[in-house]
Amino acid sequence: MKIRITTFFVTFFLVIGHGQNLKFSGVLPAISQTGKLSNKLNYNLFISTTIDAFDTKIGGINYPANDLQLYVQPSIIYIVNPNFNLAGSYTYQRNNPFENNYSNEHRLWQQVVLAHPLGNARMSHRFRLEERFIQNRVTGLYPFSSRLRYQIAYTKPLQGKTLDPGEIYMSAYNEFYATLTTPRNAFYSENWSYIGVGFQTKKIGKIELGYLLQFAVRNSAKDLRILNLMQVMWITNFKLKK
Repeated sequence: MKIRITTFFVTFFLVIGHGQNLKFSGVLPAISQTGKLSNKLNYNLFISTTIDAFDTKIGGINYPANDLQLYVQPSIIYIVNPNFNLAGSYTYQRNNPFENNYSNEHRLWQQVVLAHPLGNARMSHRFRLEERFIQNRVTGLYPFSSRLRYQIAYTKPLQGKTLDPGEIYMSAYNEFYATLTTPRNAFYSENWSYIGVGFQTKKIGKIELGYLLQFAVRNSAKDLRILNLMQVMWITNFKLKK
């Protein structure tokens, strides 16, 4: 087992050091807003944008600071029980949204979330199947592709056994991306790792700040795009007054 773990990390750091990788740093502001539709149905609206905050020169090519991605994700959630829910969504993504080389993506997805306590912390497992229609700017077509995502997440109060208003908590996750259809750059095509801290306010939900590391295989040579991001998120749960 130790040999396998060592081999994994050696391979991991060799991949990071590959000369054709593109490395950027920036910020990812996001809002996640949830509301109750009925006893069993919730809705969620998640909106984010990914900003490359610095001008960068890689391999003699200039990469100016830029907004890399706009992401709008409304979804409907069916609550089976507090530890099990089902959800579906139509999602809109626009890459390089303010540049001439923008591209649009229309996406459908279905997911299952399983959660369980771990001491005074909470673990969750999210399985998501995506059907993607990504614009080809040359042909004007939106070819179909599909992807499977698995996220394992951990949330823990840092003051006492439960998270109460005015207290802080820790949040972390890792998400694996597998591209199911061809042509593709790689089967294991992307990975997101996050760790952060949050504050439970008394009236406006949670404010969370953390570090997000994104890897994406960007071509058939297995070169990567690496994003080092500061993620700032407002998580709010809206309840209608009776």
